[in-house]
Amino acid sequence: MPRGPWVLVVGMHRSGTSALTGALSRLGLVLPAGDDLVSGQYDNPVHYESRALNDLDDTILVALGGSWSAPPTPDPGWEGSPALHDVTATAARAARRAFPLDGPVLWKDPRLCLLLPLWRTLLPAPMVTVFLWRDPLAVARSLRARQGFPLSLGLALWERYTRDAVSGLAGHPGYVLGYEELLADPGAALRPVAHWLGAAGRVSLDVDDDMLSAAAASVTGPSVTGPSARPDSVGELPDVIGVAVETLKSMTGPHDSVPDISLPDRPSWMADVLALRHDYEDLYSRYMRYVRLRRKIPFVGGSGRGRQRGGVAPPKPGAR
Repeated sequence: MPRGPWVLVVGMHRSGTSALTGALSRLGLVLPAGDDLVSGQYDNPVHYESRALNDLDDTILVALGGSWSAPPTPDPGWEGSPALHDVTATAARAARRAFPLDGPVLWKDPRLCLLLPLWRTLLPAPMVTVFLWRDPLAVARSLRARQGFPLSLGLALWERYTRDAVSGLAGHPGYVLGYEELLADPGAALRPVAHWLGAAGRVSLDVDDDMLSAAAASVTGPSVTGPSARPDSVGELPDVIGVAVETLKSMTGPHDSVPDISLPDRPSWMADVLALRHDYEDLYSRYMRYVRLRRKIPFVGGSGRGRQRGGVAPPKPGAR
């Protein structure tokens, strides 16, 4: 494993973690190698994510029975499951692919919200986390614009990612930051983060005003355009969403040890929505396996398509 120190940027998809990661990289933290960076899209050109580590996290989620958009519900102590041994055995190779040189390294992946307990057993100390959260409805609307997800699924995912992230952060050093706060005044939001990272020997940083100004100037938000930007009539949000938002607001700032927060039970419809998403992805995966298998089977008889697919063409009319 690269020695680090490791700075993890954790936050739900579509929460501005790319903007925060790009800003922190201007303070002297090392991003993944250029040939390992995930390619962005038109509304988010650079994700600052490692392809090798993203692929590994996706494989871990599959091994646990889910995906980023249909999170698994593993049993307590899942991070020590024998089913993960073969997968995690490749963690050091993936990390070195992302970070050929030692730190301080900056790793951002929204999947870390779900997988923090595992990575805490794999990464070397020192390791600190910056947790960025965004208004849940804004996240749900952005997921609808990007992925076509209904708002109900977006809200259920926000709740699950937030719950798991807060649980995974408990007892460890972390800085909690609101995305809206970062956008409103990037300089004022980033200065205390930089000070906290450099304090108590966490990360060796030599940050000056010019670096902070460059970091603040780099902050831009994910584009949310068209219908997704218009207010929706979504009804009353569940209590767990409101409690989570107020809890995150109260946690904003630095923590030598993030408190262990207990959130209310989620409503049953959230579990139902995630279960339906899981069923959909399972059926789609089976269908694609069938399609790939079907393409490998030679097409014999019936039409001229047989010749094109490597099968035996039917005889021409009148041939003996």
